Amino acid sequence: MKQTCIVICSGGLDSTTAAAHAKYVDGCDVTLLHFRYRCRAEVREVEAVRRIGELLEARCIFEDLSWLKRIGGSRLTQEGSVISGPIEGAEYPYEWVPARNLLFLAHAAALCDAENIPRIYMGLNLEEGAVYPDNTIEFYEKAEGLLQFATLVRPKILMPLARMMKWQIVQHASRIGAPIHAAWSCYRDGKLHCGHCGPCYMRRTAHRMLKLSDSVTYESGDTIVADQKEGLVGVIGD
Repeated sequence: MKQTCIVICSGGLDSTTAAAHAKYVDGCDVTLLHFRYRCRAEVREVEAVRRIGELLEARCIFEDLSWLKRIGGSRLTQEGSVISGPIEGAEYPYEWVPARNLLFLAHAAALCDAENIPRIYMGLNLEEGAVYPDNTIEFYEKAEGLLQFATLVRPKILMPLARMMKWQIVQHASRIGAPIHAAWSCYRDGKLHCGHCGPCYMRRTAHRMLKLSDSVTYESGDTIVADQKEGLVGVIGD
């Protein structure tokens, strides 16, 4: 019998790769859990999660946390520009959403308790852990300890990307067949990825480091490359 799991999935590169790891490497029956908290890219993220769910043959659950926007305290939910610029090796701390990952994890744990699901997967990684304290191994180890008292099922928190940099995540995604072509990696909600926000910059840099063509298009003047096999469009270089 397959192990069941919940993957907290934003629809981005990291959580998509974590979901594919849960399915293809660990052999889990995957449920994607996505939170709608009125971030700028919410529509794009929901579209991405639905598509990723189809490709991974996973159940998708969408939960409303729109009150996070009312609380404020983040450029991702409030008015104002999203920070851009080439800060290599890290995302930008300006996009912090107050207590977001703690809230996500508590909600996922409640669902695990209700449905007797023993595993929670997350896409936290070494690169973002250097900027966001709630993306660190230490945070989730302490959170898992708390779940031993806060739930009956006592779910394990699995972090397959926790010691990976972004280029290693892209490499791993390619190796296991993660559907990152369907992911939405941008903080903005345009028709194309902006190419300049933190996640876009890190994704593009990772592909360049690996000399791989990206499977999404950006709003900058890059060279467009078509992948005939997948029917996708990607970019090379700046």
